[in-house]
Amino acid sequence: MVYTIQEGCIACGNCYPYCPNGAIKPDPADATSSGYWIDPTLCDGCQTIGTPYCVEACDVGSLTPLQAKKGRCKSSLLPAAVSSIFLNGKTTPFASAMVIWETCNVLAQRQSLPWETDAEGKLCYRRSVHRDRGQMQFRIAADPEVEEPVAMPAAAAQAAIAAFDLRATGLHLIFAAYAITCDRPWEEAFVLNDQQIETYLGLDKRKDLTKLEKLRLIKDLVYQACRVLVTLDWPRQGKVPAFQLAEQPVWHLLDTQYYFEVDAQGCRHLIGLGFTVQAGIWAKYFLNKQQYRRQTAFYQYSTLPQSLLTEIMSHWQQHEGAVRLLVWLLFKLRLRGDHRITVRTLLRIAYGEVRVHKATTVRGAHKRLLKSFESDLETLYYYGLKPRFDPESYPPDIQPLWARVADIPEDAEAALEFWAEDAHQDLSLTDAAPRDKWQRLLNARLLGFDLPETWQQTPQPKSTKRRRQSTKPPSTTQPLSGSEIKAARQRQQISQRMLAQSLGKSQSWIRDIEKGRFSLGPDDQARLRQALKL
Repeated sequence: MVYTIQEGCIACGNCYPYCPNGAIKPDPADATSSGYWIDPTLCDGCQTIGTPYCVEACDVGSLTPLQAKKGRCKSSLLPAAVSSIFLNGKTTPFASAMVIWETCNVLAQRQSLPWETDAEGKLCYRRSVHRDRGQMQFRIAADPEVEEPVAMPAAAAQAAIAAFDLRATGLHLIFAAYAITCDRPWEEAFVLNDQQIETYLGLDKRKDLTKLEKLRLIKDLVYQACRVLVTLDWPRQGKVPAFQLAEQPVWHLLDTQYYFEVDAQGCRHLIGLGFTVQAGIWAKYFLNKQQYRRQTAFYQYSTLPQSLLTEIMSHWQQHEGAVRLLVWLLFKLRLRGDHRITVRTLLRIAYGEVRVHKATTVRGAHKRLLKSFESDLETLYYYGLKPRFDPESYPPDIQPLWARVADIPEDAEAALEFWAEDAHQDLSLTDAAPRDKWQRLLNARLLGFDLPETWQQTPQPKSTKRRRQSTKPPSTTQPLSGSEIKAARQRQQISQRMLAQSLGKSQSWIRDIEKGRFSLGPDDQARLRQALKL
């Protein structure tokens, strides 16, 4: 139970040094006139002992348990919770630089990363960039509230990393979105309160948590996101010169504001929190609009779907691997070029190199990992990230059962036709998986993912170069309709399943296209024309 200091405190300071959590703080200007106050987000009532240390040390008996506040925690003392991001209710721009991506990996993958002890006896994680021409180094700060945080020793850092909450990645992405709202984020701070964070993460809908429990969770997540320190050694890229940055926080926690309300018994209840955060100096090189126009700095941003934050909060316990993949794919799929990904890479991101190595060397250890991977892949599928299996390395006989079941039509007549056709296939839907499935899966790959609508709105910085006007006449090719695709397929005597396998798609995708449920992109149009010889 949380304790509070009531009237009658003589400010002797006897209780102050005995608190094991540092919850007793001297701050008369911001609390009561007694000179000390108890931070309810840190006080746990010394649950391991009978009587708390502070109560035993108090000579005047001014420490008492804080009774739960009844009723809604609405007060005029709280600042207005005006949203600055997700203004359309779906997406918002956010900083997507390599520093942000790798910090996400630190918060999400935690002990799975190759941490090592440096010459100073501190735990660090190094990430090479641009083919080992540069490097990023990450360490964990001992106290994010001090003006110049320092890295903690290796043993303490290992314990802190093990205690990291996967949901802290959501706060980190929210900070990255707020940084975009500033013209010079390395100089301008942004302020957000607990009510805004509750809305962004969906905590305002949680009725199983008390107000104090929500405030504790939000403060822990904010502090974890602000404990990551980064050192940069960046090589020259084009006209952007090389630069080096000394160790600094990715996010500076400049101030934490506590909002209290006093009840009739004189007990002070915490009703709100406010956080003042500022991006590190790294933003001067990766979020610099002015220098980007001169091509001497970067301005790297992308689109953050709010549904991703909700997915993190919903599946962080049951599907930790899926959440890790989801955060990693947020950045990976924004990169231009080929999106082919090996299954071994996905396993390493979702579960770590150590667990994958154990599954490949210890007999029988792969069964649980295989089950987890297919379940996490199914979670991504129902979220909207639909994997496209490579027909050569990831054929239907080793694909997850849910991927094959998804091809069953909803219409009764179509389903009957599906099962009749399935009975004459070499590989039936009801056949057992081959015995060498795990070995083949390690060498399999995905051609990419079909993205949900909110993931396809990827803004790009405007180029400063004047584009040459194209003299090529516009294409007159009309897009294929669903009926045309179906007619061409039937003329070629190709089933939906055969066409889907040749394109690396699912049968349900072909069925939806033929029914006109969504339109095709230029690449898929060209592939379909080639497959159907149109």
